Amino acid sequence: MGRRVPGRFDGNLNSFSSTFNPLIFSDLNLNGGKQTNTYEAFIRFFLDPRNKVGAIIGRQDLSNLYLTESTSDYYYTSLKSEIFSYHILATYHYVTEISRNWEWENGGGFGFASADWQINGYNVGADSVNTLSMQKGNLRGSGLAFRLETAVNRRLGDSNFLQIGLGYHLVSIAKFSGPYNGEESSFYIQQDGKVGVFDDTRVLDVSVGTNQSLRRLDMNSGSWNLYFSVMHRFLD
Repeated sequence: MGRRVPGRFDGNLNSFSSTFNPLIFSDLNLNGGKQTNTYEAFIRFFLDPRNKVGAIIGRQDLSNLYLTESTSDYYYTSLKSEIFSYHILATYHYVTEISRNWEWENGGGFGFASADWQINGYNVGADSVNTLSMQKGNLRGSGLAFRLETAVNRRLGDSNFLQIGLGYHLVSIAKFSGPYNGEESSFYIQQDGKVGVFDDTRVLDVSVGTNQSLRRLDMNSGSWNLYFSVMHRFLD
């Protein structure tokens, strides 16, 4: 279980708009996405009595992110985002023996991550129920993952350990793309910071229409995680 650190990604989403028309203003509310749940399996090998190398494979789920927007042309948008990532890391740890039954372990990892961003919601106009349109997307991106952690190990019997630790986990995704309302789309950010999602084939049209360059929205998501593990040590 963990607590996500709000960063640039959240700040960018706070500038979301369903339209890049400069004559239309909007009021936006963004909440959620603060908690994380991480599930992992790992293996480590002793290089000597103090140094270990290994690998971690796992998944991290962010709590649901909710976005609502009301515009000056009487449109209302409500979106729910589910974001989760998979990671595989190479790790290094250093072990300090405190006593026969207690150890202090510090280390970190570096590797690759793949993230999914699933979006469900709707957009409705205030003038007619016929303007109701459902919003559905399944975007995906890949990037890097980093880890720093410290833990205390308590020996349970001859070869088993209970581990309690605190770690900082960072996922960096360069861009998201995938089907959104049936079209291959991405989240884009303008020079002025406004963020929107639309068909990739419209990038040039939007750039010309707004006289601003655009780039795909990236995500850097860091979280502090309190974790509990049970380890079995072979050839101890």
